[in-house]
Amino acid sequence: MFFQNRAFLRLISDKGRFYSSSASLLAKSKPSREVRQKLATDYNNRRAAYKKTVGQLRKQYADEVNQQRLADQKAEEEMRVKNTRQRLERQRVKNVQSVKNALGAEEARLKRADEFNEELKSAQINREARAERFEKARRLVLQELEEEAVHWMSTPEEVDAAFEGTAVEQTLWGRPGGFVGTPMPTEDADFWRFEGHTWDMDRRYTTPRDKLLDELLEDAYLDANLKESFWTDDRVNYQEELEDKAKLRALIRLKGRKALLLKQRQMMQDIHTRNQAVGADGMPAPPKPMKPPSLDVLADYDAMEEEGVKLLEEDPTNFFLFDSSRVGEDGEIENQSEQSMGKPVRLLDPVRDSTPSGTPFPELLGRLPKADNRTQKEKKAEEREERMWAAAQAEVEEDVEAAADDDIPTNYDPIDYNILGNTTDDDDLEWEEGLDQISDADLLNTPSHERLSESDIEYLVQKLEVKIAGLQDIVRREEGSEREKAALADGNNAVDEETIAASAEGGLESESNDELEFNIDIDELTAQNDLSIFETLSEEQIAAMISLGDDDSKPTTAEEIRDSLGKVPGLTSDQVDSIVQLELSLLQQTSDETKK
Repeated sequence: MFFQNRAFLRLISDKGRFYSSSASLLAKSKPSREVRQKLATDYNNRRAAYKKTVGQLRKQYADEVNQQRLADQKAEEEMRVKNTRQRLERQRVKNVQSVKNALGAEEARLKRADEFNEELKSAQINREARAERFEKARRLVLQELEEEAVHWMSTPEEVDAAFEGTAVEQTLWGRPGGFVGTPMPTEDADFWRFEGHTWDMDRRYTTPRDKLLDELLEDAYLDANLKESFWTDDRVNYQEELEDKAKLRALIRLKGRKALLLKQRQMMQDIHTRNQAVGADGMPAPPKPMKPPSLDVLADYDAMEEEGVKLLEEDPTNFFLFDSSRVGEDGEIENQSEQSMGKPVRLLDPVRDSTPSGTPFPELLGRLPKADNRTQKEKKAEEREERMWAAAQAEVEEDVEAAADDDIPTNYDPIDYNILGNTTDDDDLEWEEGLDQISDADLLNTPSHERLSESDIEYLVQKLEVKIAGLQDIVRREEGSEREKAALADGNNAVDEETIAASAEGGLESESNDELEFNIDIDELTAQNDLSIFETLSEEQIAAMISLGDDDSKPTTAEEIRDSLGKVPGLTSDQVDSIVQLELSLLQQTSDETKK
């Protein structure tokens, strides 16, 4: 269509060029009127034909455009209808799925509601059963209390009468696990099962003389509190037999619990391995962690004892020490064969027998440094040697590269740490000096930590004297307090001279003078001075300071007070300065009160 119109337009343009050339010729020749009319008529006709042809062409173009527009609208409408149909179809599928989900959620809700109702019913049944058990337990407890109530002590007099007497005191406090007035309150094994030990983590090392002092104090305490008249051989043997039985039962439970836990772990591992095996489809199961073990094993004491008894029958050497046993180099007990075990000597102690020292934890002992008794000349000579040695070391460091080229000798003998550890030091050499290998074998075989010198003995005597003085002071205070209470109970407000003397020895400073009598307010003196320094002192230091007051000489100057405080062990320089200032302040205040 386009090519046809283009040819038509070319034809018209060619005729136009022809007519224009004819017109130019006619214009030059000046045609006549008829010729001009004829030409005008032809022009008009051709003009009309052109317009008619152009009009038809425009109509044709308009029809084609309308047809194309209608076709595009139809295609667009078809695409819109298709998209709408697809969207509605997707919405329909989505609505169907939503309905299915809603129905599934409603079914799950109804199912959970039914399960919750069932759980409520079972919980109510369990709650009623638990309340019934509790009620039954309360009735049993009340019944037992009613049966036991006839033996109760309801007055202080009955309690005092029940706890008076040496037999009751020794039974309760003489040995562990004692009880009176009732059968065994608990199983004997429960006491030994919770035996504990604490390691004193002090930064200072315990010296041998301090260790011996603790042992002496412990022996003195036992001698003062245990009555030999009560603890006869028969009672001691009977009590030791009971304690050994309790320890054996505790040890059997310990071994049985360990064996049951090991069996439980093995069973759980086997079940876990079986569950993780390859399934029927040939694919391994998804890995899952092993479930935690049940704690019911730890509450079944009968099962523990039964399993422990089996172990005891299988191998008694895990429970007893036989006379054929010996201790290895690592501290472990080595038993002989069953035919030569011999007689059991004692029970094994898992805590102490596993260590070479026989203690639950290492015991560290130290020695005090010796006093520096060198003269000034010897000290200066040693200082000069140290300076010379430092200068020599500096010269060696300057020639490090040359020293690095030297060969290091390697023909040294290997170090024998056993010989090095058993090498005696100066204290051991001093102890062994002058002793005979045969006649003094006992002294030579004395362990290193038990070798004490004369200064150690003097130290022990001084410590024991301080301890005795402190205990005597406590006894005097208690006796004075008892006498005051007795006097007040009798209605006598006037305290006799003996009570006043005991109160004065206990620290109530009521001084009297033949020529001038005055009273000092102790509370006022205490409020005016800071006595917090005494809170930092130990009981032994306080007892030693109290013993200083028994001397006839009363220090009045700072130097005398410092000399007196030198007898108190363990005081630091700051503590000495604070006590000196406090003592001088008290002396000044006392003097001022005296002048008034």
